[in-house]
Amino acid sequence: MPRTAFPFPDPATTVVGSIGDARALAEESPASLAGQCDIAEIRLDLLHREFPQGGAAPWGHLAPFPLLFTARCHSEGSPVDLDVGTRAAMLRAALPHASLIDIEARSIPEMAALIAEISAEGVPWIASYHDFEKLPSRGDLEAQAGIAREAGAAAFKAAAQLRTMDDLTALAHFQMNDAGIPLATMGMGVLAPVSRLLCAQAGSVLNYGYLGSTPTAPGQWSARRLRENIRSLRPIC
Repeated sequence: MPRTAFPFPDPATTVVGSIGDARALAEESPASLAGQCDIAEIRLDLLHREFPQGGAAPWGHLAPFPLLFTARCHSEGSPVDLDVGTRAAMLRAALPHASLIDIEARSIPEMAALIAEISAEGVPWIASYHDFEKLPSRGDLEAQAGIAREAGAAAFKAAAQLRTMDDLTALAHFQMNDAGIPLATMGMGVLAPVSRLLCAQAGSVLNYGYLGSTPTAPGQWSARRLRENIRSLRPIC
């Protein structure tokens, strides 16, 4: 399965369809994906039991649709606790098929060798940051974006728990800020659905919905509904 080139960051709003269970992975096809999203995320951490041991990649039938690979760490939302070596090995095995790769900002030092390989292959990667308890301060978000920028990430993704309307507007204002790196922002929790539309309007370069029947983050839209709603909105910046 060859890699599919994916222009990133694209001037158009990009919708990511996230796959977190084996059934959804098996049931999707390039045609079905094209009707729901612009790139499909394969959550390797959630699919670790299906991960190939020398066999064919379980996502091979999705070619030539562009694929984003993520192996999330437990401290940033994965229900399984995979060590950094295991996660790096999974991402390395997926690299020949990857159009885009996600690595947590906190994992950058431990994954420096893998990042060098990703860069040598010419594959863009995003640095991500998640807080399931609160919205971090503007200073903390800017600091994490700076880490991503200095490490050579193509974009910085921030997902955070939103509890108040002030949190919602603060996240949108951060999205509209010039951080020196393209930003992808989204909320989690009760305000997640509206935040994902607002942040897309504010210029978020990646906007995540789920594929199949199981959300991969609290408050996600389905990818199809998210894309339909985003396309009905006008950008505000």
